[in-house]
Amino acid sequence: MIQRILFIFFLLMQVQILFAQSDFINRYEQIIQSYPEIHTGTQYIEQRRSLDGHPYFATSKMENGTLTISGFVFENIPVQYEIWDDLILSFSSAFKQKMIMNHAKIDGIVLSDGTIFTKKSQPDGFIFHKNGFYREIIKGQTGLYCKHRKQRKQETSTAELIRSYEEVEKYFFEIKGQLVAVPAKRKIFPLLELNKKSARRELRKNGLRYRKNKEAYLKTLVYLSNEEE
Repeated sequence: MIQRILFIFFLLMQVQILFAQSDFINRYEQIIQSYPEIHTGTQYIEQRRSLDGHPYFATSKMENGTLTISGFVFENIPVQYEIWDDLILSFSSAFKQKMIMNHAKIDGIVLSDGTIFTKKSQPDGFIFHKNGFYREIIKGQTGLYCKHRKQRKQETSTAELIRSYEEVEKYFFEIKGQLVAVPAKRKIFPLLELNKKSARRELRKNGLRYRKNKEAYLKTLVYLSNEEE
């Protein structure tokens, strides 16, 4: 009797999984019916498989997120952000493959954990802009954004050469609608028009140091800047 109940429970679970997977893979087709220009027809094939790690932001698993196209928001879309080539990926049931979406038509994405990536104009002198997606940390009169990318890392462990992905982060302030690379620490205060003495007092109160807590440090200064405006 117990075995029969367990068997029925297992079947019900499998049916639920199949329905969830069907909805997951069909969402891409629903979008390209409304916005055919978002479909590039290009399948994504992961390169550099010899490297340890993966080329994606945070996780190698594709999960449901939110996609914004020309101001229209689509929720529960299979979406993944590949930060080696700065690509937005989705999943096509027709091709049973990850597909590269047309970045020129995408305003931004929200991943399953709430992380926001938005399209921004290229900062002056920044050569790793690529398709222009930046993580939104603070959106305000003064904003804070981060560019994530991955590059190849080589290191020797004993007699073995290890090749892996290394993630690199670059922070930017948004001032008057333009991204400006975060400068040397001593130049941040005048750039944000902050009183250095009072700003440092707030940083010390929160136990923040530039090298050890860079993002929290910058967030505090941006919040202070927005309060003074």
